[in-house]
Amino acid sequence: MSTKATVAHGSNFHLYKEVCDENFIYLSLEGVSFEASYNRVMVPIPVHIWEVIRQYPGTDLSWSDHTDEEIESYVEQEVNKRIMAYQQAENDQHRGLIALSGSLVYGSADSPRQEQLEQGVAYFKRLREHQQQIKQAIELLEKTNKKQNLRRS
Repeated sequence: MSTKATVAHGSNFHLYKEVCDENFIYLSLEGVSFEASYNRVMVPIPVHIWEVIRQYPGTDLSWSDHTDEEIESYVEQEVNKRIMAYQQAENDQHRGLIALSGSLVYGSADSPRQEQLEQGVAYFKRLREHQQQIKQAIELLEKTNKKQNLRRS
């Protein structure tokens, strides 16, 4: 099973994310020249590929501005739904699938409610912090580029 989540693709390019890697987005190009040296790779991106790629958002930053209260409320709602779905499952097979669904965030649906809440809140707070760091890095780059563009004008 592939861990690549396609963002955009064409006959000679593939822009993708690795499912568990929120730090990078990957571009695979075929049939284009490149330069490589120690700690550096330069790949000229054909304009038609760039025009397709730039239409897609780079990353989800939707949690970056959530408050602790919003995170806690969201997690509580989701955990309550998970527990109810688990309890109402028709058979052990469905119960097993429900227990696994969301387990990377909350733990198993058959875990104690408080444990699921704690895991979920911790997960979304880490996610928020990570997204805030990305947002700050984007803002810094935009600010730097604006200054450089003003100097060129």
